[in-house]
Amino acid sequence: MNALIDLEPEERELHRLLSAAPPTALPFGFRDAVMTRVRGDRRVGWEWIVAVLFALPSLVFLVWQILVHGDDFARAISNIVTAASTETGDAFFFVDGLTIVALALLGLACAVAAHALFVSSGSTRTLSR
Repeated sequence: MNALIDLEPEERELHRLLSAAPPTALPFGFRDAVMTRVRGDRRVGWEWIVAVLFALPSLVFLVWQILVHGDDFARAISNIVTAASTETGDAFFFVDGLTIVALALLGLACAVAAHALFVSSGSTRTLSR
């Protein structure tokens, strides 16, 4: 009943309706069918190219940022660690927007590369419960 306290009045009826439905397991073999379909297409060369096109410029930019502004990064990390250890909110640091974009593109490249690696792996292991 505590979960209803956090809900808005118009959300409570929907919560009661959804919580009354019993959880059901996926049909047997559903996961195997999905994984077979994912592994069915083995043309992943373009995924590696996309991953490299996202990762290389991002890595070059991040390395350049560290080389040029490394002392600022070290000072920011020191401020964060100091603020966390003294339990104060006085940590000041600045993160460039392009650094965030570079990290996001690097994460996207890792996701694409992980998918390409997963699909191209020759594993014939049966995935079942």
